[in-house]
Amino acid sequence: MRTRFVKSPEDIRRFQDVYATPSFTNIRSLAMTFHTNPEVVAEVIPPPLAPADEPRATISVSEIRSSDCVGPFMGASLNLACTYQGEPGVYCVTMPMSTDIAVIFGRELFAEPKKLAEIELEERGKHLVGTVTRSGITYIELNGAFEGDMAPVGRESTTHHYYFKYLPAADGRGLAHDPQLVRVTHRGIVHRAEQGTGTITFRESMHDPVIDIPVLSVLNCTRSEVETHTTAEVVATVDQEQFLPYAYGKVDDLLVWADEPIAAGTR
Repeated sequence: MRTRFVKSPEDIRRFQDVYATPSFTNIRSLAMTFHTNPEVVAEVIPPPLAPADEPRATISVSEIRSSDCVGPFMGASLNLACTYQGEPGVYCVTMPMSTDIAVIFGRELFAEPKKLAEIELEERGKHLVGTVTRSGITYIELNGAFEGDMAPVGRESTTHHYYFKYLPAADGRGLAHDPQLVRVTHRGIVHRAEQGTGTITFRESMHDPVIDIPVLSVLNCTRSEVETHTTAEVVATVDQEQFLPYAYGKVDDLLVWADEPIAAGTR
């Protein structure tokens, strides 16, 4: 008798095919680009990545209606423009997801900074509103205003997204190994799109401090229907001591509970 905990050679091949080239299709997205503080960008982006010449960030809320790896889900992301060895890309600060399978897949494979969240993207008359809520706080809210209908585009693009893959050491002190810098290449197709005007609201959250990245001016606002196909590779190994100040940025603030008094008899 075979259990499903141990995979056959054919199952392994099929799993690896999915891991190697995950695709996300039939995506409805609200995205905005904004200028932020260059000093903040320089502080947040870990080396060997470097800030781009322009202190630019992108924020999006999306409904991913189908994928070949994790099914449908809602997602959001906040990215900072960066370079690696002179080549442009983006560094992801946070990437909330609506389902646990989407969180697990991206965190384990690419080291994407994912967390479970309540995510909504809804039409309100001429407005498209995207929100992200965790711990009862709607800490991201995008509001786009659009006058017409989305027009066919058919534009293809390639973007490099960067993540650091690492684990905490089992004894809790430092990291288990030197982090790997992972480059994920997104090959996207924009099927339909419309430009509009938008506002970005970040709210205080101790676990998700996106408000620390100021929105100085919104450069553009787009609603679109797209698809994305991805591949990844490790491009560098980073010294763990050098990376340690950045290592706890993608988890909730554990010190909130560490500072709480422990009830008698629970230790």
